[in-house]
Amino acid sequence: MGRFCRLSIPVEETTDHPLVNPFGPHSLSMETADLDSILVVAGGSDLLKDRAEDYANRLKIWGKKIEYVEFEGQQGSFFTIDPNTQPANELMQLIKRFIAQNSS
Repeated sequence: MGRFCRLSIPVEETTDHPLVNPFGPHSLSMETADLDSILVVAGGSDLLKDRAEDYANRLKIWGKKIEYVEFEGQQGSFFTIDPNTQPANELMQLIKRFIAQNSS
């Protein structure tokens, strides 16, 4: 997990960099930010599932409008790895519904 995070940040930075830790000491607080509705999706077998769930829960605690959906047994990026599966289709329908419900 640490290796994946380090690949996402500038050289000489730590995993507290805002790109990989939005709640870290170097990140701007999102507690008072005016955010639109957010859909957070995770595969149940994704290495980053716990981080995605924590992200959604923290924002929800701050009163943000969050919808968290977990696709049991799916790995990360399941919808791009095999876009012609039932879970990928369900995700596309979920995104379509979420956009329709949250568009002005």
